[in-house]
Amino acid sequence: MDLRHYRRWFALPDRRASPPEPGVPIGSGGSSAVPGAAMPGSPVPEPVVPPVIRVFSYGPDAIEEAVLSSPDEISSWRGRRPVTWVDVDGVGDATTVQRIASVFDMHILAQEDVLNPTQRPKAERYDGHLFVVARMLFAAQDRLESEQLSMFLGPGFVLTFQQRRPGDCLSSVRDRLRAGATRLRAGGADYLAWALLDAVVDGYFPVLEAFGERMDVLEDSILDRPSNECIPAIHQIKRDLLALRRATWPLRDALASLLREDSSLITPGTRDFLRDCLDHSVQVLDMIETYREIGSSLMEAFQSSVGNRLNAIMKVLTIIATLFMPLSFLASVYGMNFHAEDSPFNMPELSWRYGYPFFWTLILGSAGSMLWWFRRQGWLGGKDRKD
Repeated sequence: MDLRHYRRWFALPDRRASPPEPGVPIGSGGSSAVPGAAMPGSPVPEPVVPPVIRVFSYGPDAIEEAVLSSPDEISSWRGRRPVTWVDVDGVGDATTVQRIASVFDMHILAQEDVLNPTQRPKAERYDGHLFVVARMLFAAQDRLESEQLSMFLGPGFVLTFQQRRPGDCLSSVRDRLRAGATRLRAGGADYLAWALLDAVVDGYFPVLEAFGERMDVLEDSILDRPSNECIPAIHQIKRDLLALRRATWPLRDALASLLREDSSLITPGTRDFLRDCLDHSVQVLDMIETYREIGSSLMEAFQSSVGNRLNAIMKVLTIIATLFMPLSFLASVYGMNFHAEDSPFNMPELSWRYGYPFFWTLILGSAGSMLWWFRRQGWLGGKDRKD
């Protein structure tokens, strides 16, 4: 079995700060910044990636969609219809993020969190808007990847930022808007925010199903034919499960805080849907905890399987060694150089007509008797004897 798909599934950015590059001032942001050197609210962008700005402006009766070439065009879309959704794909350009955030008067600390793609899932309240961070999980062939989703919820608008990658779990929400989903079109910005968070949580389930299938394959390999490749695969599974838990556990707390939040931005009707989304996140956590227990038991199963195979090998070798012990004794006895002509007591069988057949009969009889006894005791595949 090929266990190469158990290599590192999560491709998260490195949190460790690297030494400053020549010519780059300390505290200027980026991976070369020294921790604590930058002022609070200073942007820490990734390498510049041209963002894709998509805007949806919709109401119960109509919807408009466009891909903007400049953040300055967003102002003309805000307030055009009851709900405006600005979806930004790519957060490497700090200037673009700041220009978009200035249109909606986003807090500077929230802007910093948008530009830092290693944020912990959370929900925070600022003047005039709510800020939510979640992590989207993707099963890409033999890898499991994580991507940060930053979302702002304000009166009549939703603003989302995500890292640049092909495809995401939010495509179902976009398709529902284009198809004219009555409830989604008629709902407000808070209902759209719930739909996005629900899509993120629902995206965890196929990832967990694929994860469970990989664990089943590994478990079958451990039980059938354990090898040295199983050990790093087991440790990789345990690390990935821990990363899954780190992405899901704080998201559950964030959803719970949104339910507790006494804000006019979330209507009572939307709170019922948020409660359902919270239940789904709890279900995801239960599945992760179950898989973690299974992952911990895989090492025990591996050790038990290796121990059983070792015991079986040792049993076979012990039986072979025990079988040859009397045979070696008989062969060594009749291999002694005592001349029968010197004394009638010196190996009388050497001068006997049937001495050689007698020797082989004794050898085969001893071996056959021992094999019969081993099988009768259940050591050679027979039924275990009950004393």
